[in-house]
Amino acid sequence: MTTKKTASKAAAAAKEAANAPHVDLATVFNQIEKAAGAMDTLAGSVLDAARAADAKTVESFDVMVYEAYDKCGWSHRQGRPMDGDVPAPKAIKVYVSTIRGAYRAGVKVLDMHSIDEVRKALAKAKEHARELERAKHPHTEPEPVAPELEGVQLEKGDKLIGAMFHDAAVLWENLPEAEKEAFGQKLQKLLEQYTKKAPPALRLVV
Repeated sequence: MTTKKTASKAAAAAKEAANAPHVDLATVFNQIEKAAGAMDTLAGSVLDAARAADAKTVESFDVMVYEAYDKCGWSHRQGRPMDGDVPAPKAIKVYVSTIRGAYRAGVKVLDMHSIDEVRKALAKAKEHARELERAKHPHTEPEPVAPELEGVQLEKGDKLIGAMFHDAAVLWENLPEAEKEAFGQKLQKLLEQYTKKAPPALRLVV
């Protein structure tokens, strides 16, 4: 009797699994892409607001941002948050950070009409700044490489390839400043956590 009940339950579970809706990952990715596109389109209104306020500098833009944060009940305290502080949503902080970076890089933000346009202009401005810096020091000798790091190369990349350490470095290079700081803090915690579990002979290079 017990065997029949068990078999019956197994058959019912199999039937339920067969009738369960199939989740197609490609469909999920397409939905995420559409949602991200919709967010970028909406975030373009931040540029409209900056134009309406004639915010020509990062300082004037910050005044707008802080006033809006206050109205939304979000904290704009710098550094460690205090009890009761409600941070702005991460997506908003990323958009704000990107626009701030564009201002600081000398991009004519008020001439931009989309977040994607701002991103491209910011990337171009950063590359131009790097080229100017290289031109100032064309024959600078590279710093000596520690023996432990000989043979290790790290170049700026713009694509994620699925290799963990490569992608971590590319992310670090390309994240907005606010997210880069958070990324670095979490990575540092991981290093500290697992350094304690490493063999005693392993020590930080000083």
